[in-house]
Amino acid sequence: MKALSTVIITFNEEDKIARCIKSASAISDEVVLVDSFSTDRTVEIAESLGATIYQNEFLGFIEQRGLSISKASHDLVLALDADEYLDEELIAEIKKVKENATADCYKLNRISSLAGHWLKWGTWYPHRIIRLFDKSKAVASGNPPHDRIEPKVGATVKSLKGLLRHEAYDSIEDRMKGMRKHALTAANHRINLGKSSFLLKVYVKTAWKFFHEYFIRMGFLDGYYGYVAAKSCAVYIWVRERAMIDGK
Repeated sequence: MKALSTVIITFNEEDKIARCIKSASAISDEVVLVDSFSTDRTVEIAESLGATIYQNEFLGFIEQRGLSISKASHDLVLALDADEYLDEELIAEIKKVKENATADCYKLNRISSLAGHWLKWGTWYPHRIIRLFDKSKAVASGNPPHDRIEPKVGATVKSLKGLLRHEAYDSIEDRMKGMRKHALTAANHRINLGKSSFLLKVYVKTAWKFFHEYFIRMGFLDGYYGYVAAKSCAVYIWVRERAMIDGK
């Protein structure tokens, strides 16, 4: 049976870190936290649950994810955020991988919540992402602020059943605040790459984003929260593109 390292990046997650670690402990041979100097009880709680702690200033999501992977003692790695946890079906699937790995990387089905509502439509679900992998066959990649695990050339990829539950935003206010912060980070990254935008593009891309989320991907089936999710995604595009015009 393969040994598995679960790696988690954290900052002030005292309300959620215990659930994350407890769900991962069912399939983990070690749990490693890379913490960005939390000022709450995150580290204390994690240590009480047997996690190994490394402290490092926040380098950006991509770099921090890569650093956490480098701290794993075992080749098979499960990469989590503190606000994520595994359901029972996914735990059972990962146990099968430990017993008999048939691929280098595995896609998990992530479902996210907004203000306590699990979003089952739009582009929020199913969000299939690689989070379980042989660390020699994958790298941390992405476009700031978003990170992803990218399989190396020739690596094999399969999908697992079950859900990776992601309590993304505790309130609508949290979503709008986080969305704006991420949009500005994305704008700065694009500006640094020499990209630009213009007013017509802002309006067209914003309108299309809402239409795609709410109608094409049927976000309206999530009711009020589906509307909020679609609108916030559209506002993300608006803030990002306007910031690119303003050079901010």
